[in-house]
Amino acid sequence: MMNRIIRHAETAGLALASLCICGVMLVTAGDTVMRYLFRSPWPWAFDVTSQYLLVGAAYLGISSTFSMGDHINIDILHRRIPAKLRAWIDAFFAAAFVVLFSMIGYLALKVSVHAAISNEYIPGYFNWPIWLSFAPISLGTAILCLRLAHHLVTLLRDGADTYVSEAHGQKEGVE
Repeated sequence: MMNRIIRHAETAGLALASLCICGVMLVTAGDTVMRYLFRSPWPWAFDVTSQYLLVGAAYLGISSTFSMGDHINIDILHRRIPAKLRAWIDAFFAAAFVVLFSMIGYLALKVSVHAAISNEYIPGYFNWPIWLSFAPISLGTAILCLRLAHHLVTLLRDGADTYVSEAHGQKEGVE
């Protein structure tokens, strides 16, 4: 049940991250066309892509990336370690990352709420609200923390987590 809830949250986060990537491509392409064909670039394009869309793309898809085993991973020894020890090592790192990403998410939420209450803006061509650039960090790390906590419990209980891919590097034919 919990895995289904987390999977739905990851799917929603990945869909939003995909929309952010599409937004980056559209804004960048539009800005390029305006710059070189009409000599009138969009002065807001860099702010939108760097402060909002790229942040959303990175953080909203982070939990799904972890679940699919698509994160950067150096696993020269990982697959050679006995399964039980590997589960304990993975559980240790899952616990450590729950703490780390909880702090990141909490601080981003704190900044976001403060910026919203204080009506703070990023100066530029338009006054962009600061809270909106921190919201995807809070949301993405919250989903990741749920996934990592579920991963931790599953590893400790079952010794393996079938909900999180262990195909690190195997897609490229590395064994």
